[in-house]
Amino acid sequence: MKKIIILWLLFIGNFIYAQEDNRIIPINVSYFGETITHPGIEVGYEYNFFKGFNVTAAIGTYVHQRNHAALFLSGDLNWRYTFSFGYSPEIGIGLGYLHTWEHGGPVYIVDDNNNASIKPKYGRPSFMPSAKLGLLGWDLRKKTNIPMRINTDIVYFGQLPFNNYFLSHLALRIGATYYFELKSNKNGGY
Repeated sequence: MKKIIILWLLFIGNFIYAQEDNRIIPINVSYFGETITHPGIEVGYEYNFFKGFNVTAAIGTYVHQRNHAALFLSGDLNWRYTFSFGYSPEIGIGLGYLHTWEHGGPVYIVDDNNNASIKPKYGRPSFMPSAKLGLLGWDLRKKTNIPMRINTDIVYFGQLPFNNYFLSHLALRIGATYYFELKSNKNGGY
């Protein structure tokens, strides 16, 4: 039993010391255009955990003129395959929180006595399921020394509930992920 424990400790020790001394922090910044043309921005973080699989966490916003403005938080599970020359298509599914506010003039509500009043602007909280298809991704690290991946994704996301229904949205995401490298110091910190 002692031999097994010693072998296990040696294996784990070699695994720990075989790790790189540097840490990579991938940050993505993207144009997020709801129904393609309604401008927004998304900023996120990516964590690679198993052969082509990664999870992302992002925060974003967009404005649909004279309709609504939105703020969202999302998390995605993605699969990406990167070819040796850099091309890297990706698919993914996600869950998130979407909060929208009416955009434009005041919104009026009518009570049971037919009296009109301005509706308070608390916004509308929603569940945000999503799916993405990224056929135009390119990892520049494969053929250059630039630590970056550029991407163009089509994102289909929903707003639930929306007047007791599911409201679907389509978005175009164009962005880049920059892989920041943190070098460790002599004391083991970053």
